[in-house]
Amino acid sequence: MLVFEGFMDFLSYLTIKKFPAFSLNVVVLNSVANLDKAIPFLLCNNNIHLFLDHDEAGRKATAEIVNRCPESRVIDHSGFYLGYKDVNDYLRAKKRRGEKQEKTRPRHVPAMRRAPGEPGPKVGGK
Repeated sequence: MLVFEGFMDFLSYLTIKKFPAFSLNVVVLNSVANLDKAIPFLLCNNNIHLFLDHDEAGRKATAEIVNRCPESRVIDHSGFYLGYKDVNDYLRAKKRRGEKQEKTRPRHVPAMRRAPGEPGPKVGGK
């Protein structure tokens, strides 16, 4: 069971993981205010993987899930995107860094090719 606070976080996760084919249930809360509605579904899962925001609401929701799902193994993955608000912010920052590296990367200089009919380089001999 994967739990995301927002739909963009779920899409970002899929992008980071290169759209994996997985057979896990996914809950997108769209707001931690919807947590009460998700609890019955969460209770049916042995493992719950959380990808909630790095804010007070996300921390409270994590504690709430741990308390209300005592039979489940709850894994908080927020350390994966530490330093960012959520998975989506992490992905956007990663893409920006990649774009900056792409702009500063040295350009590839293609190998020189001779024009058709032009003699090739001399090789060995006198």
